[in-house]
Amino acid sequence: MTELAPWLTGAYQQAQVWRRQSRFHHALLVSGINGVGQSEFAQHVAQLLLCEHSDKAPCGTCHSCQVAKADTHPDWLVLDGREGGIRVDAVRQVVAKVANKPQLGFSKVVVIHEAHEMNVNAANAILKALEEPPSSTYFILTTHTSRALMPTILSRCQRVMLPAPDPALVVGWVNERVQADVSDLLWFSKTPYQLLRLVDSKQHELLQALPDHLMQWLDGSMRTDELAAKVPKDGVALWLDGLLALLSAAIHYSATGQKDTHIESVLNALLSRYDVYRLMNFSSSLTGLKRQLDITHLNPTIQLVGELNSW
Repeated sequence: MTELAPWLTGAYQQAQVWRRQSRFHHALLVSGINGVGQSEFAQHVAQLLLCEHSDKAPCGTCHSCQVAKADTHPDWLVLDGREGGIRVDAVRQVVAKVANKPQLGFSKVVVIHEAHEMNVNAANAILKALEEPPSSTYFILTTHTSRALMPTILSRCQRVMLPAPDPALVVGWVNERVQADVSDLLWFSKTPYQLLRLVDSKQHELLQALPDHLMQWLDGSMRTDELAAKVPKDGVALWLDGLLALLSAAIHYSATGQKDTHIESVLNALLSRYDVYRLMNFSSSLTGLKRQLDITHLNPTIQLVGELNSW
């Protein structure tokens, strides 16, 4: 398991106190902005709860700690919504397993990544387990949008809000891990794990090039079809997210005068060509296009050209 990020240590130390004082709530909801480290925090807390020595958990030496480090602990169950929805059948299987005694050690832990991805039936199934939790069982739910969870689930969880780290800390932390400077991407995201994923997948290069490409298109030195050709078909959704982020930054700049200096030129170009109301309409239209592309098999390049030509 990787070392816990520095901005997560305060909340983790509080969790250690709860564990050592036997005051740990049976259900923990870990929230924060998308990409701040909810899943990573939940994994560390799961290991804390599975340790056989509550007074010094996680000890790192007991059998439960060793097996947890190897990701093979039989009492550590996971429902993962990071790649899509969580269905009721998967929830029922997990609930049935935790109804039994621990196979190893003294505790059972269920981690639900992106708990807001549960459908209604799945949420109702987990709610029943939260209302009448099996003995020695802990539930750790993560989310970046707690409003999407049922109020009855929220009311049965102790909430932990993870803080957003300072941008300078984010840049340094990412650079230490992947030797990449992401300071020119803070206009798109200031969350460390999202930036880390972008660099790992090489998708950051698409976003880094976007402001310059948009500038060339705005000043007429690049045609619309040439701009659209810069976007790979599997990167259209991310590119649209980047364009939406630039429009949002331009609107914010117009209202407050605050801007990221890395994109100041393109923000000025947008504001000199369009008023704020048009930028807002463009944002709404782009959001609709992104939603449409998610549910249809339309050619994304053709749709993108059509959208940009409407500007």
